[in-house]
Formats: sequence, C-alpha cells, structure tokens
Amino acid sequence: MKTIEYYFDFLSPYSYLSWQWVRDSDSYLEKNGYRWDYKPVVLGSIIQHYETKGPAEIASKRDYLFKDCDRFSKQHDFSFEVPAVLPFNSLYPLRLALSSLSGAQQSEVIELLFLNSWGKGKDISEPSELSKILNDAGHPGEKWLEDIGQKEVRRQLKDNVKDALSKGVFGLPAFFVNNELFWGNDSIPSLKLFIEGRDSLDIEKFNNFSERFGKV
Repeated sequence: MKTIEYYFDFLSPYSYLSWQWVRDSDSYLEKNGYRWDYKPVVLGSIIQHYETKGPAEIASKRDYLFKDCDRFSKQHDFSFEVPAVLPFNSLYPLRLALSSLSGAQQSEVIELLFLNSWGKGKDISEPSELSKILNDAGHPGEKWLEDIGQKEVRRQLKDNVKDALSKGVFGLPAFFVNNELFWGNDSIPSLKLFIEGRDSLDIEKFNNFSERFGKV
C-alpha cells in the first residue's frame, strides 16, 4: 500500500482545518490503495528556511486567515476557537504526536491536541494542560511528557523537518504522494482527484512552463 505523507504543525490553523478530513479518510484511502504517514513538523523552521514571514507577522494576512478559517469551520460544521495564547510554542505537542512516542495512539493524540487547541481554545504549550488532556483521554500524560526529551524523539522531529524541506514543502499543511506535493487545506479536492487517478493537471503545459521559468 502506498503512503501519503501529511505534514502539519498544531500552530497552523489550516492544519487543523485539513485534519477534519484527514482523520476520517482512512477507509477512503484504503479503497484507493493508500495510507497516511503523519509527519509533525516545526512551521517556524520551514518559514526560517525560506526567509519568509509567518502569517501573524502580516496584519492583513492574519485577519484574512481568521475570517477564512471561521467561515470554513461554520460551512463544514465544526468548532474553531483561537487558542488562549497565540502564537504558542508547539514543540512539546509536536513531539507528543510523533510515532516514536505515541506509537499506535498517534492519530488519537493528534486529534486530542488539535481539538483542544483550535477546537476548544486551550493553551497546549503548557505541560500541565497537556498532561491533563492526555490523562483525561486515558494516556500516560506524565510519562509521555518525561519522554519528549529523549534523543530518539527529538531526532525524529528534526528528521521530519529535513524530509519536508527535501520534498519542497514551503507551507502547512502539505501532502506528498507519488512525488507530487499538495499544499494547503484548499488543495484537498485536487489531492483526492490525484489519489483516484483523475489528476486534472496538464503535465505538458507544466513542463513547458518549467522549462521557461523554472530557473530561480
């Protein structure tokens, strides 16, 4: 079965929006011969790599982002609440969401952290809040928070960032499948067509474009 790599950061509201589809799409993917590979990454590292500004650093973009996310959440009937602290340090949540730490519970942990941050407006950068969220859901909160400093866990997050950059990821969320990159929550319809073997891209036109303008 082929994999679709899903790159996200809990700091990114569009990652939260995309998760609403990602979390419920396992059977759809399996029917088409795919499965998810969840890859938490540090958005700040990606922004720094490209020497660009984050959305919150551009006032008009920040305001548009909020309106867009609020509209989308209401159109698709799920909660959208700005976290108590924004921007927040997502390092601990990202480490908790790694397969090397949460293992078979990875998708459940991702759901918990997205739900409590952008779904309920909590500050998931706080260890005490994280511990309570995990414990209330039946996970070993204190144990996992002790383990987030392990070398293997720290290395996996760094490797995920390197992997994302090597594949041209420049923003989040991002999906990488069959050597093709899809960026943003609004790319999901195109991603689905690609998965189903019905990609609408005119590859000849793209190759011509790349030959003419591909040098940076």
